[in-house]
Parts: sequence; C-alpha cells; structure tokens
Amino acid sequence: MISNIIPFLLFVLCFWMLAQVDALPLKISPPHKRVLLLFALCILMVFAGGRWSHYEVGYDLPVFDYGTYKNIYLSPLYIPDFFQEYASAGYEIKSMEPGYLLYSSLCTLLFGSHYNLYLLFTNCILIILLYKSLRNNNIKYAYFFLLFFFASRLYLQYNFILLRQAIALSIVWAWGFPYLVKGNRGKFFLVVFSASLFHFAALLSLLALFFNRNFNVGYFIVGFAILMVLSITGVMDSLFLSLMQHGLSVVGISDGLGEKLGKYVADDYFRKLNVLTFIEAIPFGYIAIRYRKELCSTHWGRFYHNMFYVFMLLLALTMNFGFLTRACQYFIFSYFFLLAFYFQTAKPTTEKRYFLILLSCYFLIYSVRYIFIWFYEDKYSFFLLEN
Repeated sequence: MISNIIPFLLFVLCFWMLAQVDALPLKISPPHKRVLLLFALCILMVFAGGRWSHYEVGYDLPVFDYGTYKNIYLSPLYIPDFFQEYASAGYEIKSMEPGYLLYSSLCTLLFGSHYNLYLLFTNCILIILLYKSLRNNNIKYAYFFLLFFFASRLYLQYNFILLRQAIALSIVWAWGFPYLVKGNRGKFFLVVFSASLFHFAALLSLLALFFNRNFNVGYFIVGFAILMVLSITGVMDSLFLSLMQHGLSVVGISDGLGEKLGKYVADDYFRKLNVLTFIEAIPFGYIAIRYRKELCSTHWGRFYHNMFYVFMLLLALTMNFGFLTRACQYFIFSYFFLLAFYFQTAKPTTEKRYFLILLSCYFLIYSVRYIFIWFYEDKYSFFLLEN
C-alpha cells in the first residue's frame, strides 16, 4: 500500500535535503548547523525506534526479525541461571548469540512487556554509537551527507531488521577500529570479542589487523578481477557450498547457529547477486584512486584506504551469497571515511558539486527502491500512529 510507505519516503527525502547542506554547499552558521545535526540524530533515533508490526512471528515474512526479536524479548532468560537456560533452550533462543540474549533479558527487567520502549531505547544507543563512530574515527566533515548515506544505505536494513548485526557493527565502528589505528591491539581484540557476542560475524573484522600496512594496490586489482571471474562463472559457488556443507557436517546443523547457517546455505533466496553493491562502489573507488597519495600519508587515511580494497575483495568473493556479503559490512565504514576525506580535500569546483549531487541522487533512488521492495506491503507502522 502506498500509504504505508509514505513515512519512509518522507524520511529519506528529509535526509536527502539535509545532505544538500554539504553537497551544494549552503552557508549556515555553526549554531544552526548544530541544531540541524541534533534534529537529524533525533529523527534517526525515533524513526526505527518507534516501529511496530501486528505480525508476531514468521520466518517467511519481510519483518520476520521483528517477530523473532519480540518473542525473544517477551521470553527472557532468568539472569541468575542464564547459561544453564541458554544451554537447554530451543532453536529460536540458540540461534541468537548469548550477548544479545543477555542484553534483551536485562532490558525486559527495565521495560517489562513494553517492547516498543525496548526498540526505542536500543535505537537511541545505536545512533549515539554512530555519532561516536564518526568522532572517534577522526571524521570531522560533511556530517549531513554522511547521515544521509547511512539513512539511505544502511539504516532501513540494519536498524529496522538486522538488529543484532547493527549492534555489533556499532561496537566495532565506535571503539574497535579507533583502538586499532591508535595501535592498541589488546583493546581491539576485546571490542571485537564483545561485538561477536551480539553477532558472530563481527569476528571478520579481525582482518583489520592488516590494514595499517602498505598495500600494493595492483595486487588487489588483479585479485578482484580473478575473484569476479570465479564468482560469475560459478566456480566460487561450488567451492563455497562445498566448504560450508563440510563445515556444517563437522559442527552439526541441529544446534542453534549451525541450523541457521544451514538454512542460509540450502535456501536460494539467501544466495542472490546484488549488482548495485558494485555500482555504488565506483565513486568510492574513484576517491581512493584519485587521492591515494594524500590518504596514505596519514595513519587514518592509510587504514581506511586499505580497508576499502579489502572490502572490494570480500564483495567479489561473496557476490553470489547475499548472507555472506552482509557479514562483510563491517568494512563499509571505509565509505564514511572516504566521503569525509573527499569533502575535506577536494577543491570546491563544479565537478565536485555535480559528483556529490549525483551521488546523493543515486542513494535516494537506492533507498526508494528498497522501500518499495520491503515496506510496500502492510508490514510496519509506528507506535505514535498505532491507532
């Protein structure tokens, strides 16, 4: 229904308009900019935090995560016997990481049966961590454009649906990567381990241990081309399926996360190529190549320059497995840094203005497409409009 997607369309349009403050750019006094930034952050907190659905459960529904998380929230584990109850729980409980279950159970003590308050509280934490991620990673420019990128590309997927991974992403971005760039590997390991208690895919971010080195970009380009050919021809599919099926046969698929991964491997729905993933990488590749020298002259720039190329390799490696591509999103934070660096470094020319306007229009179209695919049916509404 068109009426159901109007709030979503207004949401992304609002952030697209805010992005033009940086893209054009518009002359706004610092106090007014701070007010606008606070407004944008509050919208991000309330929009996903205020969602509700009349569906209670169902893995075949676009909002299946909403129903599943609600069931988990309303069936908390007893904290004093947490590990014992977790060990004896059924599939729905054991398909969740223990850190998330503990967090959800603790929130039940705070908010009782008010699931909406839990969602609002959790989303407020996520947006605060997003802001902290920008600050902690030495990103000082173009916050409106970056928030639009987040709102159009990541927010509707992660803050609305993939809640556990959203928490893990936020933890790694806000503390993990900054600790690593500053040379504190011990704290980085601790942060990644903590994030993996909310979503096990956070362990993939350990690859960042190698991002402070000087990379030969030529090797990465050749590797990317080879992986693309192997993926397009189906060779990588066969290899991945063989490895995962062997791993599942060793670990067993009858228990929690193993069963969930088995479902992903067996279901063609979770193995789809999204060409847009590679199309959207082109402008960021342009920034990484055009400003390679300037980027690699600083620790922060070299770290995120290298992260971008590793992210491209992982996307090529997992391009036919959507659920694996999703696990690589810890490194999409390189997009934030590259965008901010472009705003800081590129001279204010007509080329720069058109580049940013076209990029913002692309992400606007991307988000509208995503809204029509996932939210057109009567799945979500908002608690303020529940009646």
